[in-house]
Amino acid sequence: MTGKRAPISETGLGYDVFAPLWAILEIGAVRESGARPLRDVSLADFVAGHRREIDRLLELIRVIGDFCPETMAIFEMQGGWNDGREVTAEYLSIYSGCIEGYPPDTDDPVVLRRMVHMGGDLQLTTLLDALVGAATVRDSGPGAVAPLLVDTVRTAGSLLDADPERAASDTFRMWRVTFLPDVLRPDSPAENSVKAGLRSYAQVLEDLIDPYP
Repeated sequence: MTGKRAPISETGLGYDVFAPLWAILEIGAVRESGARPLRDVSLADFVAGHRREIDRLLELIRVIGDFCPETMAIFEMQGGWNDGREVTAEYLSIYSGCIEGYPPDTDDPVVLRRMVHMGGDLQLTTLLDALVGAATVRDSGPGAVAPLLVDTVRTAGSLLDADPERAASDTFRMWRVTFLPDVLRPDSPAENSVKAGLRSYAQVLEDLIDPYP
């Protein structure tokens, strides 16, 4: 998410959201496999087995981004599981922020678990940022959208076998410290209205997820 309100298409917003969600599905498939070698991981089986959670996520995303059916169709059409897409070491390296040297030894369960844990954290945080960005562009208002954001992160976290409440709290904290400071600092080129909107989202999310005692 950027700090300026540059013109952006609905399709662009959709890709921003779907990219980390596609990654979460692949990471979830690896995690559910018990960190077996990637050649034994089936993305199609994982998607089929978690269709209910995925459909719930898609409905939340549709509402948050006010996305049309054509934009939502991108998720299924380009997800790859209907075309035999395999989980590869190359993409898993990207999803996990290259936590391991390249090429990673994904036949080593310890290496694979490390990549899965890092990748889950990174992609959940990126997903939250993309959703906040979409909601900000749509100007939906944090009061109405924040509970949907929390629900989305909790549901996405369940695909990674994470505790929903912890996934929401940890993801919010990572998003707050990773994405907000550069946009909110006084010398940031972001418009004041953008800064105010992001502060509002951060405050409302904090009240929902991680309130001060």
